[in-house]
Amino acid sequence: MLAIRVDQLTKVYGNFRALDQCCLEVKQGQVFGLLGPNGAGKTTLIRVLLGFLEATSGEASILGKCCRSDSEQVRAITSYLPAEAKLFRSMRGKDVLQFFASFHPKGDAKRSVQLADRLQLDLSRRVAFMSTGMRQKLALAIVFGCKTELLILDEPTANLDPSVRHEVLRLILEGKSDGKTILFCSHVLQEVEEICDQAAIARAGKVVHAVTLSELKSVHRLSGNLVDDTADQSIGRTMLDQIPTTVRFCSQIERRVIFDILGPIENHWDWIRSLPLLQVQVEPIGLRSVYEKYHGPSSSSQESA
Repeated sequence: MLAIRVDQLTKVYGNFRALDQCCLEVKQGQVFGLLGPNGAGKTTLIRVLLGFLEATSGEASILGKCCRSDSEQVRAITSYLPAEAKLFRSMRGKDVLQFFASFHPKGDAKRSVQLADRLQLDLSRRVAFMSTGMRQKLALAIVFGCKTELLILDEPTANLDPSVRHEVLRLILEGKSDGKTILFCSHVLQEVEEICDQAAIARAGKVVHAVTLSELKSVHRLSGNLVDDTADQSIGRTMLDQIPTTVRFCSQIERRVIFDILGPIENHWDWIRSLPLLQVQVEPIGLRSVYEKYHGPSSSSQESA
């Protein structure tokens, strides 16, 4: 059974399509990354999945339950961390954990307190006197404390220092080891590469590309400048006749040429040495290269933070 299934999902506000025939499948037990800039439709998709919004058309289900007709059951098996969690400012941290644990059918106040301690959060403070990072820790303790099958995390490491970020990623991987499915929305591409099994890129209300991270790590990008005596020649007349089947020609801009190499890089050294190129660079392609194909360097500049 799929943990999340989205089929031709559309959400229209007047003339604006927040979701446009969006399709997505997430297998049970996966950590699945959902990427895209602000306005790509990620938050709208989450709200439809949880029954907070009703789709204009299309279907969505979580663990076989319809997100439209069975929304209460869906929320009972799901823990959700919004990008900006709203917490009771007058309550102390420990009281907030107890309230949410009693409110959710699978809440566990004791576990939430243990997680808050693990995140080094002082639960004696009132929320109003907590920093932004402390409130994020409190929200994380609430969400991870619930014993649900699915976690939906929207920017879970925002406003956290590096050591706490690392602890949150460990919590996600521990959840996966316990059989949970985690939908992980993040602007930090390095985090997605580190912990996700698969990732999807959203753009203008659609999922425009999906990638398996283990396969992506086996792809390398080769780039270099054509030597002077071939600079005026088409790449097709110089190299494409000899290109291996495991190499894909990407582009040529003036003298600069780019190839993607599939499989072990050591199998391609002889071919690389034969190329009439200077200033050759070979590096793992990485998620950034895939992301920039759909959104461009300017829209992903913040994700290296």
